[in-house]
Amino acid sequence: MPTLCPTLIEQLDTPTLEFIHDNIKNAEDATISAFFDTRGMLCPMPLLKAKIALRSVADGESLYLVASDKNSQTDLVAFCQKNHMGVQTWQSGDAHNTENCFHFIITKIGAKKASV
Repeated sequence: MPTLCPTLIEQLDTPTLEFIHDNIKNAEDATISAFFDTRGMLCPMPLLKAKIALRSVADGESLYLVASDKNSQTDLVAFCQKNHMGVQTWQSGDAHNTENCFHFIITKIGAKKASV
């Protein structure tokens, strides 16, 4: 299960922390040092926000991003592959839920620079 950096925990309110813990419990190990909620933002905003948020993420650490735009799956996975970053992705919600969420844990690997 991923762990949250203490500095990230200090920055987030209780409902946000509960949301994160509820949704990452089945993910693979990662050290999450940044979180960005792009629910309600349309393509290409989740990708652009991820690029900006990743600037503050150190090598070996991860960004946890949530999106509601289904196109974010294709965009973010392709970006991670192109830039040699690890990515875990999954979807929450069901056919009766009007807001499906797409979850991403993006891990910076090595010293490769992301294309901006």
